Amino acid sequence: MRAGSFLFPGQGAQYVGMGRDLVERFSEALALLSRAESLLGLPLREVMFSGPEERLNQDFIAQVSVYTVSCMVADILATKSIRAAAFAPYSSGIYAAAYAAGVVDFETGLTLMREADRCIHEANTSGGMGVVLGLSLAEVEQLCDRVPGVVEVSIVNTNHQIIVSGERPAVDELLQRAVDSEALTADWLPAAAPYHCSLLAAADKCLAKRIAENTMNEPHTAIISYIDHKPLESAVKVAELLSVQLRSQVGWVGVVEELVRQNLAPMIEIGPGQMLGRSVRWIHREAQVQYTETAAALEDAVIIFLNQYQCP
Repeated sequence: MRAGSFLFPGQGAQYVGMGRDLVERFSEALALLSRAESLLGLPLREVMFSGPEERLNQDFIAQVSVYTVSCMVADILATKSIRAAAFAPYSSGIYAAAYAAGVVDFETGLTLMREADRCIHEANTSGGMGVVLGLSLAEVEQLCDRVPGVVEVSIVNTNHQIIVSGERPAVDELLQRAVDSEALTADWLPAAAPYHCSLLAAADKCLAKRIAENTMNEPHTAIISYIDHKPLESAVKVAELLSVQLRSQVGWVGVVEELVRQNLAPMIEIGPGQMLGRSVRWIHREAQVQYTETAAALEDAVIIFLNQYQCP
């Protein structure tokens, strides 16, 4: 039986100490971490468990670390017969969702993430990202239109938490104008690239070629697109999203509203932190979200899920 939904976080969910408890408790987690370190040639265990935070927050390190922990959790839940009716990825969480849905294997997911990072660097696109809290989407879009240069709404986290991406001078001016417009806060995010912005169109084109070279399997679970909030139910559709995700806006509010509309509760956040769960509660106060960042939290999520749905 399939019920509820899995939420897959992206960059921003990372924190020093992430995954340690899972690796110490579950052999599946240790095996995946070892495979990631072997493929990438990076000391992920050291950085994830001990930091420093500045190293963990580097774009690629953060993304593959969150991916690895999310895949750990997905594998552990699979061994316990916990199966969702839909997957909801946030930003780079699309790679872990594709893995959990059987579209790509673990190594292919890591390889595509590495290729995305390479394509971004080859495109030589400078820029950054900022977050505005306390203004509506319409208000932030109006500010974007008034600022010279390229700055765009890149992620709609909640109805009043909006992330923007673009050229650094333009983002800086927008953040200043947001404060002048009585935003609660407006500040930079620790991202080195302007993700989910038209500035990364060339990087997307580069990545699309790499995606086309890989064989992808049909997903056994629908993945909700964060672009149009429709279910991706074929390998072709998942590949299409992967091929445009660097430049495409993340409409997280729309994803959550679709999950609620379909009554896909409880929601389980698959990976480190509680970033998505907190945003879900801001969007829909009555939504149920379970977490999996520690062994204890994961076991609690399993019990709640089984008690509610009696999955076989």
